[in-house]
Amino acid sequence: MKKYLFVVLVSTICMVGCRSSKEASKTNQKEVWQTLLVKQLDAKVEDQIVTVKYNNGTTLCYKILDNFGNVTLTWDRTNGRKNYDDGASSYKGDISIPSFITTGENDEFTFRVVEIDQNAFYGCTGVTSIDIPYSVLRIVDGAFKGCSAIKKFTVNENNQSYKDVDGVLFSKDNKMLVKYPAKKETAEYVISEEVSIICTEAFMDNTFLKRVFIGNFVTAISDNSFKNCTALEEVELGGNVRIIGAESFKNCPKLMLVNAHGMWPAHCPNAFDDAAKQNAKLYVPRGQVLNYKRRMEWRDFKNVQEY
Repeated sequence: MKKYLFVVLVSTICMVGCRSSKEASKTNQKEVWQTLLVKQLDAKVEDQIVTVKYNNGTTLCYKILDNFGNVTLTWDRTNGRKNYDDGASSYKGDISIPSFITTGENDEFTFRVVEIDQNAFYGCTGVTSIDIPYSVLRIVDGAFKGCSAIKKFTVNENNQSYKDVDGVLFSKDNKMLVKYPAKKETAEYVISEEVSIICTEAFMDNTFLKRVFIGNFVTAISDNSFKNCTALEEVELGGNVRIIGAESFKNCPKLMLVNAHGMWPAHCPNAFDDAAKQNAKLYVPRGQVLNYKRRMEWRDFKNVQEY
């Protein structure tokens, strides 16, 4: 263990460089200790993929990104899987992603985990939580697609790109809501006024959320954002929403009320089911009924009323 710790510490200094501030020193120590919480048992490298086994029973796969020791956590290559959707993944339970992984007979090669790859957790219905380390700088769209059992995300407090608020994953500056857990058991959610973008598939597959209030600073609701939210009944759209992505509210069979506060109707091609257009009440600002009726995306709503 002492030898392993020494290797990781030396590699940390080499990769991050010398920092004179006390805060930087604390950050590096926390990063190392977080990595040691889940002990690495074994690692093998094949075709630029590093497969690592841990003492908690988890096996994770990493793809080498470059010659500088950076890797991305990628989809499960064990059990003969040739693609991310090729049968069930072995990723399950509470996943704690380390900041570093090591390879070699004496752990002489150290890699830094800087990214979570697209489709890394695709269809991982057995994953219940994900702990994101200090080192991760980028999470690619679709990384958590189909993770229908996740209850919470946690992020190391010193991460420079992301943070968690009550189990919900945000960008560090709070401008992007990245992912809302599918198994978060909350009926009502108010999106912070600081958020400007709701990311792709952000709320997808949640079966508890009944009412969502989207703040006035949100300008874009990305594709599939609320798809398959089967309990969703009411949506409050802030006044500055300009884009609602494709299939954002598909398969929301209980959606009965849409409150749109924008004076200019948002561009939203193929965002709502025909059932929602037939049954849901659409409320718009006073004097804007005809404006909404002229827009192809909104004119199919049968019940349009003014505030």
